[in-house]
Amino acid sequence: MRDQESRPRAIRSEPKDAERQGIGAIRITLDDIYVAEYALEPGSEPGTPHYHARHSDTFYVLEGELEFVIDGKTVRATTGTILAAPRGAIHAFPVAIGGRAKFLNLHTPGGFERYIRELTAMRSRGETPTDEFFRTHDQYNV
Repeated sequence: MRDQESRPRAIRSEPKDAERQGIGAIRITLDDIYVAEYALEPGSEPGTPHYHARHSDTFYVLEGELEFVIDGKTVRATTGTILAAPRGAIHAFPVAIGGRAKFLNLHTPGGFERYIRELTAMRSRGETPTDEFFRTHDQYNV
């Protein structure tokens, strides 16, 4: 049995603690999970279809309505809906439908923050990520 000081502690993330990165805000990063929060306005372009070989990509809709494409099927999700793209499932970043939408994006296991931070820095320098960059971060564009 572990003593009190060696026990894992709960992680709490308040909105003020969020790390802004691109269009999202990183909320929690652990070896086991990555959580970010996004707010999208309607009219945005969907992300590039891709899959992850070593982790799952999950979305929880906080408000509004989102449209996803997962394994070639269009899926609409409203407040309270959870959608998961398991390892190997081809999916794309969602678009907001009809109005502003907010959602949480979870990657399990964690570590996805390295990709987000590097991608945001590259784009701010005007650089275009290479296929090798994506593969290094377990993102395989199709």
